[in-house]
Order: sequence, then structure tokens, then C-alpha cells
Amino acid sequence: MAPPHPHRGFGLLALLAAAALAGGCRAQSDFPSLAVRPIEAQDPLAEPVRTAPVVASEPALRARAAELLALARRGEAAFDRAYRPAAAAARAAGAPGSESWVAAEQALSRAEAERAPTAAALADLDALASERAALPTNTEDFAIIRAAIEEAQTLARGQQQRYDALRTMIRR
Repeated sequence: MAPPHPHRGFGLLALLAAAALAGGCRAQSDFPSLAVRPIEAQDPLAEPVRTAPVVASEPALRARAAELLALARRGEAAFDRAYRPAAAAARAAGAPGSESWVAAEQALSRAEAERAPTAAALADLDALASERAALPTNTEDFAIIRAAIEEAQTLARGQQQRYDALRTMIRR
């Protein structure tokens, strides 16, 4: 028997090497790119852009805000009517327990009672704003509610200041 040819295994090895190299020469389009993808270029901690939904105006909501503001204004008018005699009685109030002091206290109580519609309207407006803050609401409708609240707050603060001034006058 003849000894194996020294280059006989070399042919098989060359064939395997050629096959391996040919496998690495495939078309580039079959493999995903290693380039940075658009999603990878974004900052993962950045706040996403959100568009506000377009919400139709609600005439009933605007009407409710207007109704509550009208109630607050009526309370202001009623307080004004009761304030004048209360202020006169407070200026004329004598010592605590005197008839003029009792009359001033009664007039002040009537003025205080007339503040109720303004306070109730303000509370209802605040509740309406809280309710609507949790729901999709037209921006202009919500601005009307906020403006009504601001006006009612101004009325209520003014009433409180005038009431406190009368209370101080009677306590002197």
C-alpha cells in the first residue's frame, strides 16, 4: 500500500476554507444595519410631545358659570343693602349690652346672612372647576369658569373685609 499523499488533506482543508469565506461574502441587505436607529437617537428621559384634544365648547357649562356668578353678584347687592344700616348702627353702638349695641349686633347679623349667596356661589364654582379639571374641557369654557371664580372671590373678600371692619367697630 502506498503512503498517503502529503497534500491530500490539503485539498479538503482548502475546500472547507473556501466555503467558510464564501459564507461571509453574502449580500449586505440580508443583515440588519449596525447604524444607530432613530429610536436609539432619542433621549429616553425626554417628555413625549402630547397634543391636547380638541374639545367642543359646552354652552350649558358656560351658562352654569354665568348663573353662579349672577348669584354671587346678587349676594353682593344684598350685602350692600344690609351693610349701610349695619355700618350706621355700628357707628352708633354704645357699650356692650346697651340697646344701641344690641341693635348694631342684630344689623351686623343681617349683613352677615346676606353674604351666604356669594359664598355658596363661590363654593359651587370651585366644585365646578374641580369637576371639569378631571374631564376634557374646552379651554375657553374653563377660562370662563376661572374668571367667574376670580370675580366671586373678589366679592367675597370685599364682603369679609367690610364685615370685619364693622365687627371691630362694635367691639371698641
